[in-house]
Formats: sequence, C-alpha cells, structure tokens
Amino acid sequence: MNKIKTIVSGIIYPLAMLSYFVRALERREDIELFVIGPYTGDWIPWGGGNGMRLPFKYVKTPDFPLPRELAQQVGLAPSFIDSRLPWKPDLWLQIDAGWWLQRPDAGVVAHIATDPHVLDYDKQRGQCDYFFNMQRSYMKEGDIHLPYAFDPVIHKQLDIKREYDGCLVGLQYETRTQLVRALRGAGYNIEYSIGAVYDEFNVLYNKSRVALNWSSLLDLNARAFEAMGMGIPLLTNRIPALDEFFEEGQHYLGFDTVPEAVEQFTYLIDDYTYADYLALCAYEEVIEKHTYDHRIQQILDTVFGG
Repeated sequence: MNKIKTIVSGIIYPLAMLSYFVRALERREDIELFVIGPYTGDWIPWGGGNGMRLPFKYVKTPDFPLPRELAQQVGLAPSFIDSRLPWKPDLWLQIDAGWWLQRPDAGVVAHIATDPHVLDYDKQRGQCDYFFNMQRSYMKEGDIHLPYAFDPVIHKQLDIKREYDGCLVGLQYETRTQLVRALRGAGYNIEYSIGAVYDEFNVLYNKSRVALNWSSLLDLNARAFEAMGMGIPLLTNRIPALDEFFEEGQHYLGFDTVPEAVEQFTYLIDDYTYADYLALCAYEEVIEKHTYDHRIQQILDTVFGG
C-alpha cells in the first residue's frame, strides 16, 4: 500500500482539537504521519492567569517538538524545519488554534481553522490550497465547512452509576454559571468544573443523567457532538447550526432562557424513557456521521478526490 505521507502542524497542547485529528489519522493504515509544533508539555492556557497543568499521562510528544516560545511567532517561514523532515509530504495539515507557518513545501497544503469564533484567519487563507472552517457562521467565500465531531475511542458510553443530575465541564462563562446556579437552586446535583480531560471528562459525563451545553456565541461547539457520542441526553441553548445536523426533540432538547432550561431539564430528569430515547437517537446519528474519522475522510476526499 502506498501510504499518504502526511504532516500535521500546530500547537501541541496536552488537549487540543489537533489531538483528535492526530488520533484519527493514527487509526488509518493508509497514512504515514509526522507531527510538528510548539510543545507545551502538560501546560495549557485555561482558566486565566498562569493557565493549568493537566495529568502528565496525557502528554504526547510530537515527532518534531518546537520550543514553546515559538507559539507566539505566527506566520514563520517553514524553511527552518525543512532539514528535519523525513520526506516531502503529500499532504500538510495546519491545524490552527493560534499558530501557523507560511505555506510549506508539500503536494497539498490544507488549513483547518479550529477557533474561527475567536481568531482572524484572513492571512492563513492565502497560505494553503484548501481552507477548512469548523464553524459555518464564521465562514468566508471559498471556505469548506468541516464541523466539530467526537472521538469514539474517548467519548464513549460507560456502564457506571449515575451520581449527578447534570454535568458541564468547560470554561465557566457567566451564562453557564447562571444556568448551573438556577439548576442547583431547584435542588439538582450539577457537576460544574474545568480541567477534566479525556478519561476523567468521559467519566464525569457518564456519571450524569443530562449533559448541559451553553454556547455563548451561538456557534455549534464540540461539546454537543461529544455529549451525543457518550450516549447522554443533551440539553443546550438553541444554536442556529444545530438544525443543520439534528432535530430538536429527536436528538436534543433546547432552550432560550434559564427558566426554560430548568423546565426542560426537569422534563428529562422526570421522564427516563424519553431521555433514553433522545440519547439513543442522537448517538445513532453521530456515530454514523460525526466522528473525527469522518472528518479526516472528508478532508482526504476533498483534497485528493473521493
């Protein structure tokens, strides 16, 4: 088999969108992979201040680690790493969460904008053959929509006891905090934290009867796909892009206000049968269409023809 020589570049945090693409590429037998980027060890810039350190068991050193300080130097000419590459790649994927190189020497160069809700990618669009945007609401002419997804190896169903009524692990924006306060005020046991990743993230959600989501910028975030992939009924604020992939009442329940969220949450807690049905329908939809393996296949089909 002639493998597709593929380089992935980006910031190598212990948890990043890049890591899910790398895992999906590693699962393919037709890919020869080489990963490059500024390497931060167990540190990630979450929670403000000095950031956070995650469990070292989740640290994965790239094939070619660059100094962490280089993460601040975007748009570098790639010639400084040419001599360290094992081969000229057929495909170079720049998975950009804030660091990128000028157009590298490769058969095809593709750019994946993982954070278009907070970053300006206008310069990057001119440095590649294909520009994939992970949020439709921030797309510009020529962009290709590549939605978020879930990793079926990480975000999975576990047969463990439910300890929480609801769970939201992630950055604690004010809207999310207001929702959690209201639910706790109604007497519900809500897990609300930041810092749990991979196995710990998966366990916390599987200990919960309802997965909570509030996208503060009304964009379709990864948490929606991850909750469905873990087989947990999803309660989320109504996001325009949700209707492109899912049907409210069939795959999730939505809300526009905190009082409506509490009402919908109570409905899911009280009606076990419906909550299980919602979770099953959502899982069947995402496992068929919305894993990172599907996203890699979309990229390959787009750049090489499928």
